[in-house]
Amino acid sequence: MKRKYDIFLVDADGTLLDFHASSLASLKAAFKAFKREWKEEYEEEFFSLNDELWQKLERKEITRERLLSSRFPEFLDRVGEDDIPGDKFNEKYIAYLSRHPQYYPGAEEFLDKLRSAGKVYIVTNGTYAVQSSRFRICGLDKKADGIFVSEKIGCDKPGEAYTEYVVSHIPGFDKRRAVWIGDSVTADISAANAAGIDSVWFNPDNLDTGGKGFPDYEGDSYAEILEILQIS
Repeated sequence: MKRKYDIFLVDADGTLLDFHASSLASLKAAFKAFKREWKEEYEEEFFSLNDELWQKLERKEITRERLLSSRFPEFLDRVGEDDIPGDKFNEKYIAYLSRHPQYYPGAEEFLDKLRSAGKVYIVTNGTYAVQSSRFRICGLDKKADGIFVSEKIGCDKPGEAYTEYVVSHIPGFDKRRAVWIGDSVTADISAANAAGIDSVWFNPDNLDTGGKGFPDYEGDSYAEILEILQIS
């Protein structure tokens, strides 16, 4: 099959950047700042809550403001550290998170390969100040032809308004030449499905979609995705 894609819409966190590792380090740094002991069970508690809140945001059940204002007070209450002010804890967490991005092994080379075959646009949910800082520090802003952060746009993936904004701000966009690459079935694959854009699900853990999205292709590594896209 002849390669036909030269417009690559690529998710950031969970696809290129190891957000879990950065977030975990940020949590530990925040606890240290408050001179509190980190306990291993905190990790599962936080990420379970965080995933739940972001999924609610994707379904438009809560606002971004509600997510950000309630996340740490609820987390700290769950782990018995509710005497720490949630807003102050959030400040410490965000300050560290903004300065410590981490690529997955091979992610930079993967981006370079995509750019050799066309234009790369980063499509990401998140807080603009945090994402722009992280992307600048790790050089992702130099490896992309455009970056679309949900807070800056004013709407989130997988909403149609987000996708419409993205495609309307890509010069000469043609969905027949575009492919959306991401790790989230509910955010990336669902957005691509709704817009009629082909998609590749980055699925290194070999998960099941659970019927929440329908990727055209699936790869468990960057090498497999490049093979699917016929990029060498």
